[in-house]
Amino acid sequence: MKNLTLSVDEDVLQRVRKLAVERNTTVTQMLRDHLENLARESDRTGEERAQEFLRVMREMARPAGGEKFDREALYDRPILRRH
Repeated sequence: MKNLTLSVDEDVLQRVRKLAVERNTTVTQMLRDHLENLARESDRTGEERAQEFLRVMREMARPAGGEKFDREALYDRPILRRH
């Protein structure tokens, strides 16, 4: 486990220490828990985006019907014919 050094306003630290005592924990443990939650939330968000992408791709997927086209057939349409 790595150590982390940070600067915090004295008033904020004092209030957080009181909160830690009320919760029967330490400031360090509260910070560790918060950082772990942030990392977990970030992972979950990425996973949720990936799942949504796969859902949309499945929804949009349509069978090709087995038809195959060659280049000539694709460009042989009235709208593309030159006069």
